[in-house]
Amino acid sequence: MNRCSSLLTTVLLLAVAVSATWGQTFSAGMRAATVVPGPVVRLKPGENVSVPVTVQIRPAYHINSNEPADEYLIPTKLTWETSGLVLTQTDYPEPELVTYSFSEKPLSVYSNKIVIVSHFKAPQDMPALTELKGRLRYQACNNKACLPPKTAEVKVALHTP
Repeated sequence: MNRCSSLLTTVLLLAVAVSATWGQTFSAGMRAATVVPGPVVRLKPGENVSVPVTVQIRPAYHINSNEPADEYLIPTKLTWETSGLVLTQTDYPEPELVTYSFSEKPLSVYSNKIVIVSHFKAPQDMPALTELKGRLRYQACNNKACLPPKTAEVKVALHTP
């Protein structure tokens, strides 16, 4: 092998290595949807409380609604570790029905910013709580491809008198 082709081979191998590393870092660090920290929720024994969770969706992306149009699509789902609270209901926003070039029928999706509200009943003998933990599972897509499903941690600060 001559010196020129050896140098070219080295440059190409270096370019492939840098490209692969950058691609892994970019895809691992990119979030198409982010849970936005919310306000402290006041929680009193024996009362009902509503806990809003705001999700910011990156421009050019959407996430499937909690009731997607097809069975094979991953629904958006918020779950909680209730820590003694009783989850009574979770309200998801009204989805958008959007037709994309890759789909013959409209898809039920969320885009931009959404708020999911969970309702809890606090028992009279409620333990002292400072935080409510949950998980938001979603799958984000753009008009060409879908990213792998993600699960984002949700933490809501609680104030109990």
